Amino acid sequence: MLFRVMSILEATAKAKFPSKDTVLHAYLHFEALSSHVYSYTCINCGYYPKVVIMDLHKKGVFSIPFSEIATPPSDFKGDTNIVSFWESVTMEMIGRGFLSSGRKNPFVVCPSYDCWAPWIGPNTRKSDIVLNTEHAKLQKTKSCDVPDLDVTEERLGDELFNLKVDAVRKLCKECGLDTKGSRMDLVLRLRTEMQNRSAYDKIFQQIWGASGGWAVITCPCGIVYSIKFNIRAESPRDFADLLLSWKHFPNVVIYDFARGLAAHVNLRKADSLPFSPHEGRLAEPTTANIQLAKEGKLKVNLPWLKNKKEEEDINCHPLTGSSEHYALYDRFHEFNTKDPRDALRRIQVVPELCGWVNTQTAEQLFGSMRKNNYFLNMLTPSGHTFLMRNIIHHYNTAQNKNMEDSLRKIVSPSDQLTFNGYGQIVLGTPPQSLNDSERHTCDITQIDQVHCPSQGSVIDMTALRNVQPNRACWMHPQSSDQIKMIENALNEKESRQQFLAQVGATILNRSDFITLGHPNDVEGTILNACLSMVRDIADLKNIKVHCFSSYVTVTWLPPLCADPSANLPDHIAECDFILLPSWASNHWMICVSLFCLNYQFSLMQVTLRYFDITNSCIFQESFNRTSFTDHETKKQRDVFA
Repeated sequence: MLFRVMSILEATAKAKFPSKDTVLHAYLHFEALSSHVYSYTCINCGYYPKVVIMDLHKKGVFSIPFSEIATPPSDFKGDTNIVSFWESVTMEMIGRGFLSSGRKNPFVVCPSYDCWAPWIGPNTRKSDIVLNTEHAKLQKTKSCDVPDLDVTEERLGDELFNLKVDAVRKLCKECGLDTKGSRMDLVLRLRTEMQNRSAYDKIFQQIWGASGGWAVITCPCGIVYSIKFNIRAESPRDFADLLLSWKHFPNVVIYDFARGLAAHVNLRKADSLPFSPHEGRLAEPTTANIQLAKEGKLKVNLPWLKNKKEEEDINCHPLTGSSEHYALYDRFHEFNTKDPRDALRRIQVVPELCGWVNTQTAEQLFGSMRKNNYFLNMLTPSGHTFLMRNIIHHYNTAQNKNMEDSLRKIVSPSDQLTFNGYGQIVLGTPPQSLNDSERHTCDITQIDQVHCPSQGSVIDMTALRNVQPNRACWMHPQSSDQIKMIENALNEKESRQQFLAQVGATILNRSDFITLGHPNDVEGTILNACLSMVRDIADLKNIKVHCFSSYVTVTWLPPLCADPSANLPDHIAECDFILLPSWASNHWMICVSLFCLNYQFSLMQVTLRYFDITNSCIFQESFNRTSFTDHETKKQRDVFA
């Protein structure tokens, strides 16, 4: 990119600039002297994301002859000092700015198995000693002197089909093979020849540019948390090194070879088995579970992804309270596996992940970085790694800035955004969790006053655990801050695709909220989001509620006349309340069905008059009740209403 810009400037200004190498060295010198804090963390997910997506950028490579890389000492276990390594790389970049052309840099850093570290944010990693066990990838020679290439040979063979015919023909010539025939003939000859070590190295260098690309770990927001510049071809070992160097292991890991990753990590840590239960699968691999997963009927809820467990597990993740760890496939690779048990590693099995997690965040990052490949791939190994870490840092900073700007648009200018102890951005003073003794049962008959909290306690007020029914707030006038939030959400001059809120797995943008301002109807997506909030609040009060989607209930009406029983969940008999939204002219209705194990009552009809962004919703009571034979259920209904 730098060389292209300089060429354009020279052609435009019709002037001769310093050599491109001089300008490049000056830029690297400047970046090395800048006080960058390579935090590599997301303001939304914090230092320890509970869900991560991992992938490899095969096109980001640097040239390196394997013959020049020394074998590491026999006692080397993979421990590398991340600070020392990156300080040495920075010193090389600084040294470039002081050297005249042609002089050898005394601080040059060459790739080696025992001194080559990834980059992990200082708050995310366990310590300054991180893992890099690429030396274990070195091919072990069998008794017949044929290298055991295993999976790497298959991957190289597949990549041969991506080369142009001229490149394949040239590769055959370099390996001393016949260059005549179709591309398929040439590829088959090369795959056979790959059993020879020297031919394998030539093919590997042609496809991957010698190095093995760079592996990244991102959060669902697309922020890069870790980056590893592979010397050899990628394998689950590279990502295992990164994950095992983290302070807190993520609860859900999404990868294109999830089974191999789980097996590799559990073999390396056989005493603790990080991926458990069920070896990182979502359910026990029984024949029945596998069949249900293949049919899309198996659902495994992980509620702690949305609300932290009150009773934390031992050695749990700090944001979820759970010690469970799962390895799942991304959506593009979940059907590539031949093992039927891998059906239990599909994302759609988990309702909390389906529709929320974008499993292609890493691929989208690679797409945006593709324009830099031609430039970065011409750099030295140390220059490539230094500049790539720097580019990703600026990318992360821009992404975080965009998220912060979006948050500031929906809060009052007087509100202060700060960070809690886990690196997550919050409004005002971070709230302290409530003890069980501080929680109390909800009875709206005893609540008559509206509590208006101070600015510093806004986050604590809106936490689901502290929300309770309150008749007094139904007609209470909105505060100035609430009015500003509503006006911003309903502002049709702003982008309709701007992210405003997230409820569970549902992302709400301005186009969803704008329907709140219409006098006659409400969009079904935001209605479902409001009902899911009611369900989650009730769940915290030990009241089981099932909410039908407004997109489902409408199919029960003419002309579709679908069978409602087909949409009933298996646990329907265990629910205390069932909410069925139905649209009528000028308003929505919510039919509430009261269930008990031995009693079933008629519908209680509640007309929804108007939705309010901050006060949830305002109800007009129009109860049409029949007699109730169960006193406890009637009491519970009155409390919930």
